[in-house]
Amino acid sequence: MNLTIKKTGKYQVDDVFYLIGKAAFVPVMLFGLWFAWKGFADHGDLFECEIRRVSGFPCPGCGGTRAFYHFFRGEIAQSFRLNPIVIYGAAAYLHFMLTMFVRKHIGEKRAGEVRIQYYLYGAVAVLLLQWLIKVVRMIYLFCLMY
Repeated sequence: MNLTIKKTGKYQVDDVFYLIGKAAFVPVMLFGLWFAWKGFADHGDLFECEIRRVSGFPCPGCGGTRAFYHFFRGEIAQSFRLNPIVIYGAAAYLHFMLTMFVRKHIGEKRAGEVRIQYYLYGAVAVLLLQWLIKVVRMIYLFCLMY
């Protein structure tokens, strides 16, 4: 594997993430397909949210396991409805990997480091926004009952 090394002798962060993304693709796909077609039915009860069970309120990650399940079954709208972080993660992964591929193999060899933190800021924003919507919806439905 060819890594671009800075003058300091350290790998650039985007190069490391690119290698991790390439190495993780097949195992994640195999796990996702197994989970969607066999694993969730057999082990889905192990993924119950303890925060929701104890407090009654959803956590920012609530619905993520079911969203992952529906994503790998091809039910994208249902996955997005349950927790859009799975769709965001897949889109961010594809965008990052394609950007790095173009930079390394087609375009400029080094057009500057890809800012990984922007992907993370987006993920935090998606998580918090969907969580806020779930909490507000839960409070609204509670108020309608009383």
